[in-house]
Amino acid sequence: MPISLSEEYNIPLNVIAENGVYDVILDVDARVFIDPALIPLCKAPEFLGAKEKIEKFFSDIIVLMKHAKTPGDMYWRVADRKLTFHEIRGTCLGYAKSGTDGNAIGPVLRKQVLVTIKEILDTGEVDPVIFELLDVFQEGMGCDRVSDLITFILLPNIREYTQRMIKSCNIPYSINKEGNMECWNKYNGRQLLLLPQVILSPLPIVKAFSNIEYACGENQRVRDEINKYIHMGRRKEFTKKEIHELIESSIPFRDGLIDAYKNYAPVPYDFKTDPQGEYIWHKVAREYVQKYPLILECADLTQPEISYKTIQAICRQFANLIENNGLNVLLYDSDGKPKHESAAQLLFYGVADSYCKANNLDLIREGNNGRGPVDFKLSRGNRDKALVEIKLTSNNQLIHGIETQLPIYMKQEEVEKALYLIIDNGHENAIKRFTDFYNDLSSECKDKIEYIIIDAQHKKSASKA
Repeated sequence: MPISLSEEYNIPLNVIAENGVYDVILDVDARVFIDPALIPLCKAPEFLGAKEKIEKFFSDIIVLMKHAKTPGDMYWRVADRKLTFHEIRGTCLGYAKSGTDGNAIGPVLRKQVLVTIKEILDTGEVDPVIFELLDVFQEGMGCDRVSDLITFILLPNIREYTQRMIKSCNIPYSINKEGNMECWNKYNGRQLLLLPQVILSPLPIVKAFSNIEYACGENQRVRDEINKYIHMGRRKEFTKKEIHELIESSIPFRDGLIDAYKNYAPVPYDFKTDPQGEYIWHKVAREYVQKYPLILECADLTQPEISYKTIQAICRQFANLIENNGLNVLLYDSDGKPKHESAAQLLFYGVADSYCKANNLDLIREGNNGRGPVDFKLSRGNRDKALVEIKLTSNNQLIHGIETQLPIYMKQEEVEKALYLIIDNGHENAIKRFTDFYNDLSSECKDKIEYIIIDAQHKKSASKA
């Protein structure tokens, strides 16, 4: 069951807020990341000078690559070693759906990054901040890996901050052999590393720079430079490969992109409203489960197919909360635009786990299993298992999910029954295509996979209906 730092150690929320510490979920990775652009906004004493430390780290690599002549020579090897680090799992951040593992930068990706930097250097000088833009133009580098790299660089700062937060928040601790306070996360067996909330975001600012028009802003010089290579009138978003080619082929474009990034005024992510839906699900799920309790008639663990019966009951209750009790607002941002599908998946996860806990059901929830992430799996022993796969009607893989994806998961998990949870955010034609497809399936397929459609569209108030 997902549990936050404040819940585990009974820390008042006002203490969390006063210290500015991120109220991390201890047993599931939160899909938020350290955003290098936000680090200068952090006033915690441990992070003063952190931006300069990051720039020095990247600058040292650039100096080494200037001197490197061929891959594998002395300078190249030293640069490679600087980028080599083990996964740092104590922050509980990242893309993992189950557990709290992170991502290091493997040898193949390190080589690709160093080759890119060397190729850029061959065309002229480059600002070390180019490393913070790797997510925009380097294949294989996402915001999670950039975040893990920043975590590695700032690890001493993070450890010092964690020690102060342990004391300030009255978190139980032990003293290690170096004489420092430390707290171990019992859910993953890792030393807990705490972070200031202000440096975190589910969508780092650099992601916006894949929108070239956004990155150009009012810089007509850069805009004109881009038009030499790509006609901007066709589209706004560009692939990593296209941006990579522009960065290597055009010094004016590269300098303009870096200047735009460095001069951008960053704004901290609003975790209170959580427009991306990557954090608030945890708190809201708990509130709704308390407000709308569900007595599971299948709570008798001696019953056959207890996992599937439990899933059915929870899915129907989830539908009721979405359609009739206002939970659908969590699936849209403040502008009324649908959030990413992960917001719905996380919200269901929070609700389902909370109902299981409230009914004292000793069922295991699992997630990432080999070929792809199962949205929710309940199991009792090796045979009694059930899966739930969640899709929005805005997802163009809606039919693929039941035709290919879910059967693969069922086979790899050795599951006989699954439930396909479809959340309609306003796509009537998609529902029609799906139901037509489902109705043509064999009786055997229908017996194995049930579906539920939830109407999550905005509702008019009773006075306007």
